[in-house]
Amino acid sequence: MEGRSVSHSAVVMSHAMMPHQANPFGAVHGGEIMKLMDEAAGIVAVKHCHVNVVTARVDGINFFRPIMVGNIVIINACLTFVSRSTMDVRVEVVNEDIFKEERHHALTAHFIMVAVDNTGKPVEIPPLIISSDQEKRLWEYSEKRHKSCRGDLMAGDDEYKVCREDALF
Repeated sequence: MEGRSVSHSAVVMSHAMMPHQANPFGAVHGGEIMKLMDEAAGIVAVKHCHVNVVTARVDGINFFRPIMVGNIVIINACLTFVSRSTMDVRVEVVNEDIFKEERHHALTAHFIMVAVDNTGKPVEIPPLIISSDQEKRLWEYSEKRHKSCRGDLMAGDDEYKVCREDALF
């Protein structure tokens, strides 16, 4: 199976935040942002493997600042790691106030996506071609997290036991 580059599947999406997405104070609900992030991660994963994908896990969502109605969110998403059927998609959200001409990092998370066939069983995916030092650093970081969550590292640490793939069953 021929490998694909990080740039092959990377996406940038922009969305204007509207009143129906917000609370009474004008801040966009976190779930609205998470939905957009999940959509971006899914697009990246499908572009890489060309089959259906499911979201298996989301790691490290930390909101750094509110996103207000009228702001634009810019979502940058790219693959950082792949295994046999699993992909780690790094999704970064930038909050842009177009009236003040200001941009701020709002949050970053890693979406773990699994390629599946029509019956929902995991399928093999193409390898990821790493072509820069930054891509290599992200691969190493994501690979370590992947192994940790599978129990290959830190297997005795209770914090990581919930990451096991069988923890959902």
